[in-house]
Amino acid sequence: MQSHLDTVLAELKKSRGIDLSGYRRSMLQRRLGARMSRLRCDDPAAYLARLRTDPSECDHLIDTIAINVSSFFRNPFVWEILGQTTLPEIIERKRQTGNREIRAWSAGCSAGEEAFSTAIQIHRALKGEVADWRIHIFGTDIDTKALKTAAEGTYPRKSFENTRLGVLDEYFTTVDRGYRVRPFLRKMVWFSRDDLASPHGFAPKESVFGTFDLVLCRNVLIYFALELQDRVLDNLLRSLDKGGYLILGESELINRELQSSLAEVDVKNRIYLKHR
Repeated sequence: MQSHLDTVLAELKKSRGIDLSGYRRSMLQRRLGARMSRLRCDDPAAYLARLRTDPSECDHLIDTIAINVSSFFRNPFVWEILGQTTLPEIIERKRQTGNREIRAWSAGCSAGEEAFSTAIQIHRALKGEVADWRIHIFGTDIDTKALKTAAEGTYPRKSFENTRLGVLDEYFTTVDRGYRVRPFLRKMVWFSRDDLASPHGFAPKESVFGTFDLVLCRNVLIYFALELQDRVLDNLLRSLDKGGYLILGESELINRELQSSLAEVDVKNRIYLKHR
């Protein structure tokens, strides 16, 4: 099974340009096994043949590996801190420098819930000043299916378990399938396919140039082996502006090498400030 996994990973890299070799082997084995079981295929050679002849199977497997589970304002305490403390500090710092631009990146954005949640919090933090600011929020993921959902901006009711009714009324319209992001909010967010594990570049290509005031990379690093975690963390640090904030998942930590550059703002909620 080990050599079969390596062959499958090589095929995904060849056909989709995604290198998953730095992901945790045990997780990859489980997800590959789950996909084959769903297809009722217990022959590695037969599955590999399908992967090579059916282009959509590569996407199905990537979707299985990624397991995009998200919702709006997931882990509410993080969003409370973001809205009450983190964003006001970013806004005040920007005012002092005269730079009225806010740039945020949701890395591993799944179907876009986190990116839109960020847009809502920024919009609310700016209150009546929104028109005077340039807001750029980038959401990236390796899963093209999830990104298609994000671009459409329509979500089922179950995605809003942690969303206040007033927020729904202001930022969404009701549709048959649930709720759709209002156009003014949709224009604040750009979605694109980007592989955090790639050795090329350290920020989304679509972000053109410039660093970020806020980077959210929550519950992504847990899928990576330690070596890849270190490389991705280093890239996330490079993508941050001085005075910018990094938010990780509740079970993720920065490594010792980055502790001199990132100050702990809230250890429990994994919020860090780049101070050098």
